[in-house]
Amino acid sequence: MGTKFNSEENSQDTFPDAYEQMKQMLLEQEETIKALEQAVGDAGNQQLTAEFESLEMHQILSATADPIWAVRDDGIVIRANQAMLDLLGKDEFEVIGQRCSDLINFSCCQGEDCPLKNIKKRQRHEIELFFNGEYYSLLSSPLITIVGTEAVVGHFRNITFRKQTEQQLEMLNKKLAAAANIDGLTQIANRRSFNETFEREWLRHKRNKMTLSLVLIDIDFFKKYNDYYGHSSGDDCLIKVASALQSAVKRPVDLAARYGGEEFVVLLPETPIEGAICVAERIAEAIAALRIEHHESEVFDHVTVSQGAASIDPDGELKAVRLIEMADEALYAAKERGRNCYVDYHTLNP
Repeated sequence: MGTKFNSEENSQDTFPDAYEQMKQMLLEQEETIKALEQAVGDAGNQQLTAEFESLEMHQILSATADPIWAVRDDGIVIRANQAMLDLLGKDEFEVIGQRCSDLINFSCCQGEDCPLKNIKKRQRHEIELFFNGEYYSLLSSPLITIVGTEAVVGHFRNITFRKQTEQQLEMLNKKLAAAANIDGLTQIANRRSFNETFEREWLRHKRNKMTLSLVLIDIDFFKKYNDYYGHSSGDDCLIKVASALQSAVKRPVDLAARYGGEEFVVLLPETPIEGAICVAERIAEAIAALRIEHHESEVFDHVTVSQGAASIDPDGELKAVRLIEMADEALYAAKERGRNCYVDYHTLNP
């Protein structure tokens, strides 16, 4: 009887180590192939997901009314929605791949406020810009792209209406503030404006050891003028006298104000009594030049004024009201002397 020859068994018996190695290699190849197939499948899924996400992002950006774009850290535009294209007045082929500073040049470009400068900080950044005659708020946020590139997303919001409203409110507030300090009838500074300026100048003169002067002015026999000519004419007289006072005050730092009724005041910073007397003389001349008829006056046939002038060097012992008291005392003396004149307080108390 012959013996049956089994090649597999014989191979196993003859080359046991080689067989096991080959078998192991085949298993590893199968696992590698499966891993590759899985990787290819995952990559396909990732690509598909990325495409869907890109499509969704495109739809979101297209539906957004505000201009939005994405700019790489090297300044190259990588995405822009239709609103952004409309803002630039260009199509997509003229924008994507171009440098942002070539498309839109703001004052912040290349400066510390440039959104690209803030990418590394990974912070949201907002600035206001003026472009094509309109105001925009640019809100920038950092972005890491799918390939790891750093970029910034810029969201432009038109704030022109808000800015115009703010400017109008600011102008209105200034007008209201000015109106609060202006006498409604004579259109020169009112008592409130005088009080604020006087207090401020008193402190400044005390601090700097300078002389402050004051002139109080009163229209002579104004009540009789009102009774004879009527209140309308009386108002017109006050307006003309106030205008004459304003013209007699030459320096921007000087202040002419209506003190109350027919009484006016002129504040003269950094002025000695000699300067105050010169101003009082100019005021008297300016009032006389008006030649406003005053039939009921007891001193002249035209409107005249009496004036009291005083000067003081503010110090820690004196109160601001003291200068007003001095000028008022001089004004009273001018009336006692027959009106239509001025008196220097310091001649009363040499």
